[in-house]
Amino acid sequence: MSNKTVARRILDEGFSQGNADVLDEVMSEDFVNHNAPPGMDTSREGVKSVILIERQGFPDLKVNIINEFEDGEYVIQHVELTGTHKGVVFGAEPTGRTISWNEIHIARVRDGRVSDHWACNDLHVLMMQLGKMAPPDTSAFRRAPAAS
Repeated sequence: MSNKTVARRILDEGFSQGNADVLDEVMSEDFVNHNAPPGMDTSREGVKSVILIERQGFPDLKVNIINEFEDGEYVIQHVELTGTHKGVVFGAEPTGRTISWNEIHIARVRDGRVSDHWACNDLHVLMMQLGKMAPPDTSAFRRAPAAS
């Protein structure tokens, strides 16, 4: 099984299908999520809790891989997550709206299992769509730069 296939199972079977138990097959015993928020379990059990939380808020959550690259033992994935906000998630009451956000994942695969994970999540966009954050002031980007 290719490293891409191993990493893809986390997104497809875990997040899109809600099968958190697949992590026991595809993540090593000593797995570390290097970008876990403070206070969150950095093991695969922590990732299982993220699957359960996100699917509670978005029961139809789907992960679409936009780009995917493999370089040795590393798999890099640019993904878009989309779901209907039907349950409480991240402190936000259900809105019934379709929500989408992007993430970048880097997985290290050793001996056929993901051992390490790093991510960059577009949580600001997610939280704005959930009504938990105001959009940033982007007015400075609309003004022409001063002539030198």
